[in-house]
Amino acid sequence: MIFSMRLGRKFNSKHGIASAVLWAMLASAAPATAQTTVVAPPFGDTAGTVFDIIQTSDPSTLSCVEDAGRGMRQIWDKRVDGEPVVNAYLFMARYSDGSNIEIAINPEFGTPEAALTEALRYARPLGQLPTSLRAGINTFSVHGGRKGFHAGTGGIVVYAETTDNRLGYNHLEESLFHESVHASWDAQHRLSEDWVAAQESDARFLTGYGARSPEREDLAETALFAYAILHYPERFPPADTADTVAAVPARMAYIEALLPTDAPIHYNLRAPIDCAQDISGLGSGQDG
Repeated sequence: MIFSMRLGRKFNSKHGIASAVLWAMLASAAPATAQTTVVAPPFGDTAGTVFDIIQTSDPSTLSCVEDAGRGMRQIWDKRVDGEPVVNAYLFMARYSDGSNIEIAINPEFGTPEAALTEALRYARPLGQLPTSLRAGINTFSVHGGRKGFHAGTGGIVVYAETTDNRLGYNHLEESLFHESVHASWDAQHRLSEDWVAAQESDARFLTGYGARSPEREDLAETALFAYAILHYPERFPPADTADTVAAVPARMAYIEALLPTDAPIHYNLRAPIDCAQDISGLGSGQDG
């Protein structure tokens, strides 16, 4: 059955939300205390949760990785609170849906071999992202050290020791998902009229981090758990699903329009480009 409704000022006016009524019905079916007495967000942040939503064994669209030599790149670095220019090791990751990402490795890694090893930690997980989230990533940069990942339109920056930490509880893929929302969706959606209307309709936030920075972090924080419920419900605990649906039904509907359950998460953007020489050692056509 197809559902539609208007939630908030002009919510649903542009996106044709298919399930807004359903999400509202599910939210109203939750225990009354979840809606009336619990006003705090049900989660602190998504980075600290242990849900293994995107699993290492999931298919990846990574086709190949090629050596792109060295190049001067200006990359923001939280360790120095600045944007130094570095002579980075460069690699091009190519994907079967036609997306391509330049991976720039800080020269502090020392050798081309060490830089390639580091680049390969991300090339395959990036291929597990939905195409609509990978499509907006042009550059992916890696520093050493341990600082929080960050991203802006078109680019993501990560830190190797933080990656080690996230891998320790199977959360690297989920962290990349969060940053990819910033890189690919923020410019169009995080301040859009419909998203703001959905926030107002829900009148709550899913995480404390999103509540503290509603214009910057709420979309990325909400999108990850919405993706889990929509596409991998068996990987998300029922109690946490109920908390999520009760807290943000309008935002769930908004994200469902961006990642619909009746469409594949991977689709062709353009004809893929073959690598001149694949140095990944991972094979090609991993998504079948």
